[in-house]
Amino acid sequence: MKANKMQAANSARYYRWGSLFPIKTLDDGLKCHNDNFLLLRFLAACMVIYRHGGAITGGSGFWDIIPWLGWGTDSGKIAVHIFFIVSGFMVTGSYMRRNNLSEFLWARLLRIFPAYIFCLVLSSLVLGAIYTTESMHEYYMNHGVYHYIFHNMSMQTNMVWKLPGVFIDNPKRATINGSIWTLPAESRMYLWVALVGLSGLLSRRWLATTFIVAMLIIGVVRPHSALLMTPDIYLELGGMFALGAICYIHRDRITVGWLWVLILAISSYSLRSTEIYPYIFAATLAQFCFSFAYSIPWYWFNRFGDYSYGIYLWGFPMQQVIAHEFPNLTPIENSLTALPLALTLAVISWHLIEKQALRMKILPAQFMLTMKMKMRNSSKKIDTPSS
Repeated sequence: MKANKMQAANSARYYRWGSLFPIKTLDDGLKCHNDNFLLLRFLAACMVIYRHGGAITGGSGFWDIIPWLGWGTDSGKIAVHIFFIVSGFMVTGSYMRRNNLSEFLWARLLRIFPAYIFCLVLSSLVLGAIYTTESMHEYYMNHGVYHYIFHNMSMQTNMVWKLPGVFIDNPKRATINGSIWTLPAESRMYLWVALVGLSGLLSRRWLATTFIVAMLIIGVVRPHSALLMTPDIYLELGGMFALGAICYIHRDRITVGWLWVLILAISSYSLRSTEIYPYIFAATLAQFCFSFAYSIPWYWFNRFGDYSYGIYLWGFPMQQVIAHEFPNLTPIENSLTALPLALTLAVISWHLIEKQALRMKILPAQFMLTMKMKMRNSSKKIDTPSS
């Protein structure tokens, strides 16, 4: 009896310290069906708004703790890298679980486009109409309004940034939504996962790893030969996505915990003046993402919706609105004022657009099941001997 009590006490102590020491693999975290990715992405989206405060207001007084501490990067860049690491991990897992190209592409389409189209349409037809210097008739008759929607929907790298007469008197720039620059990179990463998955490489761990590492090496050594990407803009994002993909492929071997985060952070900080710093910092950031997701045992934020994408999409337009209405605000004041507006639109986007769209994920599977049933029934009729 006493031995059982001691064993229980040791187990409890082991559990308490389990969030600190690397005793959990990524696969263990996935099997728990609980994580803090929603909170992580929410905070990353808020970091993007914070970083854009200086770019939008052009004011002084913007202070970013990350470069101030000497990390050689900024909070906005870290936030976007977090998005791509997590996306690489989750999207690769999505394909490997389904192992079905049509279902995978349909799911990716539903995740990225409905909220994006909602943002483009509302920004151009409502927000633009309110803040344009042109008359209502001139604005709606202007080809540039509709070019902004349809060209940006095509996910080309030469995106349209401005609408006719909108925000032209703002403190620094008239860009409607500077955040959407990452979406073409995201969509191209989806295509890469589809191509690699269709080739069968994802089902062979070391072949997939070899291919991804080879592509990363090519990207570093000869960036202009990178396929499906515009290297000077998107290559780094592609690298973060690939890092997340590798983590999923080796999920049963990679351990997570705050001790690893501490060790890697100290190592990367001490090497920040060397050429290998960007790579070890990326590993540190990935370890932080997965430790945050799987080594914090509180999941209270998951009762809310997934508002991160909506905040990311609407943060920049709302900051431009605030900059137009209150041009003398400091960068941090602009960010703090715009955040509630972006969050409100993100909540609307999630509940009315994104959540409803994601319910349609099962349509291809249902269609294929129906077709199989019809083919089976028709074959039974053919095989049945006539009377």
